[in-house]
Amino acid sequence: AHTPVSIVTKGPMIVRDADVLVTARDAAGCTVHMSVPSVDADAWQKLEPGTASPAQRLRAVRQLGDAGIDAGVLMMPLLPGITTSRRAITDTLTAIRDAGARFIGANVARLDDGVREHFFAFIQREYPHLLDGYLRLYAKTTAPKRYLGAVKDAVRDARASIG
Repeated sequence: AHTPVSIVTKGPMIVRDADVLVTARDAAGCTVHMSVPSVDADAWQKLEPGTASPAQRLRAVRQLGDAGIDAGVLMMPLLPGITTSRRAITDTLTAIRDAGARFIGANVARLDDGVREHFFAFIQREYPHLLDGYLRLYAKTTAPKRYLGAVKDAVRDARASIG
């Protein structure tokens, strides 16, 4: 089931060394790129156990932006069948917008040698119904251009619809 996380922007500062980033911004310019592939809590718990939640990362983006630091989000890696549905993309982009991100990038996962074997074992364990599709889609390091284009179109359409 798709369970988006809620974004709480009030509370204590969660960004360590924000003062150092402000100094870097003033001295030479500073941009922070935060990875938030999805705000789906179920996907996050399976894909990134032990990491800061998407809500916490987006709170950090908000706090950095409020401190005058150019902070944005890389919505990647997007994972076919897990974080690429139109709803998941729209929910994630809405949360990113609401966090005040100044920019966004998005891309589908690439599976290099070494990563590929580990990732397919993960898919077999956590999403066995997706394994055959992943084996077909990732015959090479990247998914076919047609698929990449379809996901990029979904991101573009969702961005246009939410503003």
